[in-house]
Amino acid sequence: MTTLIAGSSTTRLERRKARTRASILSAAEQLFGSRGYDDTSIAQIAETADTGVGTVYGYFASKAEILQAVLRDHSRAANAQYVRSIDESTPYPDRMVTALAAYSRYLRENRTLLRAAFSASVISGDHHEVNGGRLVEAFEQIMREGIAAGQLRDLPINSTVFVLLNTYLMASLGIGGWAPRRDDPRLLDELEAIARATVTPT
Repeated sequence: MTTLIAGSSTTRLERRKARTRASILSAAEQLFGSRGYDDTSIAQIAETADTGVGTVYGYFASKAEILQAVLRDHSRAANAQYVRSIDESTPYPDRMVTALAAYSRYLRENRTLLRAAFSASVISGDHHEVNGGRLVEAFEQIMREGIAAGQLRDLPINSTVFVLLNTYLMASLGIGGWAPRRDDPRLLDELEAIARATVTPT
C-alpha cells in the first residue's frame, strides 16, 4: 500500500512539474512575441506564469535556455506533424518535399522568435541549432534511403541537404534577397518544385 501511494504521489508531482514548465514556456512565448526577447525579463516571465523567479530558475538556467526550449518544443511539434503525414508507402520524393514543407511551416510560424534568437546569439544562423542538431541527419537519412530505393537522384547527400535546408531557411525567414517574398503564398509551391526537380531522377 505504501509503495502504491508513493508511486501515485510521484506521478502527481511529475504532472505538476510538467504544468509549471508548460506555463513558464507559454508565458515566455507570449512575452517574447509582444515585448521582444531583449525587453523581456525573467521576473516578467515569472509574473505572467503566476510563479516565482526562483521557480523559473529551477527549470531553466537562463532566459536564453527558455527561448531554446520554446523553439525546441515547436520543432518537435512540426516533426510530429510530418510523421503523421507519411507512411511506408509514401514515395521518397514526397517524403522529402513533405519534410521540407513542415520545416518551412515551423520557420514561418516561429519567425519572430527565431529572429530574436539569431540577433541575441542564442542560436547561430545554422539550422543544426534551430532544430536541436538532428535536422540534417534526418534529411540525410531520407536521401540515403531514397537513393538506395532508386527513387531519389544519386547526389552528394550532405551537400544536397545543406543546399535545400539553407534555401528554405533563408526564404521562410525572409533573409536577404528573399525579404520581399517571405509572405508570398506562391513561394512554398515554387520551393517544392525546385526541391522535386533537384532530387527526383530524370
